[in-house]
Amino acid sequence: MKDSHKAIWLKRKKLGRSRYLIMFGIVPWGIGAAILTTLLEYISFQSVNSAWIPIRLIVFAFIGFFVANGRWVAMEYRFEPPAPRRP
Repeated sequence: MKDSHKAIWLKRKKLGRSRYLIMFGIVPWGIGAAILTTLLEYISFQSVNSAWIPIRLIVFAFIGFFVANGRWVAMEYRFEPPAPRRP
């Protein structure tokens, strides 16, 4: 693995887990996917059902949370030595 990848991970780890989940999971996935699906709805049907927008934001924010959490765990596992196991 490249040292630049590890440096990026250490920089992001300094943010803390909660902030990382918000900045790299909830916000980009929640808002980005909600905007994308709303645009697709508008292109397909030439109208937007406003009742679906908050539902999309909530659902995609949950998806983003789990994606970012999985990435956090994977990066910890990849770049950090395993903790000593207790007998």
